[in-house]
Amino acid sequence: MKEQIIKDESNTTHFSFSDVLPKRLKHRVYFSINGEGYGHSSRALAIARQLHPEEVVLASYGYVLKRLEKTGYSTVEISPEISFVGKDGNFDIGLTILKNSSWPVSINQLINEEKKIMQNYGITCVVADSRSAPVFAAHKLGIPCILLTNQTTFAPFFDVGINDLEESLIEKSFKDWLRAGTKAVLTNAAEPFVLKVVKDWLQAADEIFIPDLPPPYSLCLPLLYHENFVKKKQRFIGPLLPWSWKSLTESQENNYAHSTCHNYKKKIVCALGGHKYRKPLFDAVLLLAKKMTDVLFVVLSDFKSDLNLPNVHLIGFVENPGIYYLNSDLVITQAGHSTAMEIMTLGIPMLVVPDSGQVEQESNAKRLCELGIASMLSYRDLSVEALYSQVRYMFNEDSFLQETKNLSKIARGYLAQEESARIIRDYSTRIQAY
Repeated sequence: MKEQIIKDESNTTHFSFSDVLPKRLKHRVYFSINGEGYGHSSRALAIARQLHPEEVVLASYGYVLKRLEKTGYSTVEISPEISFVGKDGNFDIGLTILKNSSWPVSINQLINEEKKIMQNYGITCVVADSRSAPVFAAHKLGIPCILLTNQTTFAPFFDVGINDLEESLIEKSFKDWLRAGTKAVLTNAAEPFVLKVVKDWLQAADEIFIPDLPPPYSLCLPLLYHENFVKKKQRFIGPLLPWSWKSLTESQENNYAHSTCHNYKKKIVCALGGHKYRKPLFDAVLLLAKKMTDVLFVVLSDFKSDLNLPNVHLIGFVENPGIYYLNSDLVITQAGHSTAMEIMTLGIPMLVVPDSGQVEQESNAKRLCELGIASMLSYRDLSVEALYSQVRYMFNEDSFLQETKNLSKIARGYLAQEESARIIRDYSTRIQAY
């Protein structure tokens, strides 16, 4: 192999390899992306866009796969690992466990599916966004694997069953109490198996990217494993954003979104996602808009309404919601991690309404409030009057905006996408260097 001889000022000779080695490397990075929610694909795409298109293979399912297919990258359809069940704003862990009861059998099929994809595409590094099968598949094949997640412990999920049982006994009918009791039994029966799988999953990953600020500012801090075998793998990479500042400010859509604000005192963006059980929040927001005629409401959701209000713009799903967050005074949303990181980085306060029983969202919502950048409302207390009271309070309280600006300044100091791509290529190089 050709070598280059270099002498420094002390006349000491150093040897460095020429560009021959890098030129023969062929990086092939496989992103296996959870399709339950839009945020997973947003942060995965943020990394993928730092790589050459020929280096990238994207995989998911459902509406997320359709989004990926529009990017121009190579895409593959994969099977979902788990399906979430809920109703009227409530995530139901008991029904979710029942619906996914065949998972112990199907996981081997999912692992084999992922292995075939990695072998067929000659994958040299895997990025698994909140999926377990690609981590196990990469481990079996000896391929470097980076787990991208904002949650490394799932123990809090299993506290929900007993808590709900106690509340149901006091407040609800016998039918509801029986249902809560069944859920408590299911969750406690599933807990040992699930936590064992999670531990194996974390051990199989080579590194864990946490797309968040470091402690003590981390949004997901309560949902991170405290054992050293996990902590030593975790890298707080910073917010992985699906947009750049330049793209936001120069976009024609942003010019439109900004121009619509001029006739109103304030602008509220409502990012409600696509889950049907969030319809009560959508309905409450429309009633709030009817009450607050001096405020512009921009709703990012697939929900439809016959109510025609001049201060409500129903946008639907958008590829880049950051365009609409920009220049807003408040965002009403769930407490999904990726969405919260985007909004926080832009320096905008949030009013969060987490899906009931969805422990991750409820934890995120609590943390957002602890960090002083959000106010929270539960589905149990959801009404147009409660929304109106919270919105008015946040508009009149300057501390929310100040704290959000402070965290925004920290978040903007990260180059998460670039650093992620550098680390991925480093892992890919290790298995090709000799």
